[in-house]
Amino acid sequence: FPSCRFLKDICSRLENDFRRSLENEVSDECGEYALSPLPWYPGNLAWHLNLSRKQLRKNPALESFHEFLKHESEVGNVTRQEAVSMVPPLFLNVQAGHHILDMCAAPGSKTFQLLEMIHQSKEPGLLPTALVIANDLKVQRCDVLIHNTKRMCTANLIVTNHEAQSFPSCSLAKDDSEAYKDHCKPQRLEFDRVLCDVPCSGDGTLRKSHDLWRKWSSSMGNEFHLLQVNIAMRGIALLKVGGRMVYSTCSMNPVENEAVVAELLRRSGSSVELLDVSTELRELVRRPGLGTWKVNDRGSWFQTHEDVPDSRKNVILPSMFPSSTSIHESHKVYNSFDVNSEYNVPFSRNFNIEDTNNVNCDTGGISSSNSAQSLDSKFPLHRCMRIVPHDQDGGAFFIAVIHKLSLLNENQVIKVRKTENLLSKNRTVKLQEQN
Repeated sequence: FPSCRFLKDICSRLENDFRRSLENEVSDECGEYALSPLPWYPGNLAWHLNLSRKQLRKNPALESFHEFLKHESEVGNVTRQEAVSMVPPLFLNVQAGHHILDMCAAPGSKTFQLLEMIHQSKEPGLLPTALVIANDLKVQRCDVLIHNTKRMCTANLIVTNHEAQSFPSCSLAKDDSEAYKDHCKPQRLEFDRVLCDVPCSGDGTLRKSHDLWRKWSSSMGNEFHLLQVNIAMRGIALLKVGGRMVYSTCSMNPVENEAVVAELLRRSGSSVELLDVSTELRELVRRPGLGTWKVNDRGSWFQTHEDVPDSRKNVILPSMFPSSTSIHESHKVYNSFDVNSEYNVPFSRNFNIEDTNNVNCDTGGISSSNSAQSLDSKFPLHRCMRIVPHDQDGGAFFIAVIHKLSLLNENQVIKVRKTENLLSKNRTVKLQEQN
């Protein structure tokens, strides 16, 4: 890490000692490059080891290198993590003095990166004035988070245990001496940067998480969609005007990725914009976000929410589908609930319609859609980025960078919450009726 006082020594050992010796000793097992710097990581501070854990532990020729890694990791000079998981913090563009929120932080590798960034940006001889708040839902994961970040030995970290979608507003005294004055009104803490690495189906980790192959299905992402939207919306609400939020998942499912980003843009209106960061980290191989996709439910694929059976419309939400830039939707009735007339729901389905082939989904010989529409999102979702495993021989990740332009329209947020409550109550009633 850049602020490590042994940085030059560690880099020298990696480059001059271990890199050459590994190439000579294990070149037959892992090819020409057993150890090499990641070309897209600034300053050659991240290295890729082309060896498995088993190889590293069992090969006697690698014992000295393995001991080096263990020792430097224990003292906090080196952190081991998957390469693609290092990417999201880099797009936050952290500066000195920033207040940063990591909403779903455990196990803590990205939090450690953020801490390193704030210590790197400080003036020599001074402690950083920046602050990182690392949050996670589960107490056990918070324990892991603390264990992994305590190696940093920093006083600039606070670990919290909250639901990310309900993360509380915080107050901040202007000065330590003012905190005890009665007349001093604490100022609301707004974050300059928010990292929103949300829970997801994790299908981007299939190469290393072999257990996922047995339980994965293309509809797994549906159950995470609304949670991801709510977490990200809370992140935007806590973000300072002019601040930057990075939304990321280790999934390739557009319902968890582009559909969530489109819903964030729809709900936030002109308060936020999706940034084009294609000029940042130029060496990073990435692909643009999708503009159109289908949604899977119980083995059937749907192009629009109108194609979904009435019995599933409260599970498969309109926000899961591509949408236009309009925040209003034509009049619709969901299971006898007149949603839009009362609450003016900001769900949009005003699409350009082009003739395509009918979509016939296999549901035991029954066609689940008669739609002949090809629908594209009207949001600039191509500004999102998809990192796929076969481009750089690693894991998969989705990343979107959002810039806050102005305060959110609270009325719009309230309307969306009322609609969600309405749909949730309707779903509960139907389940009770079925029981």
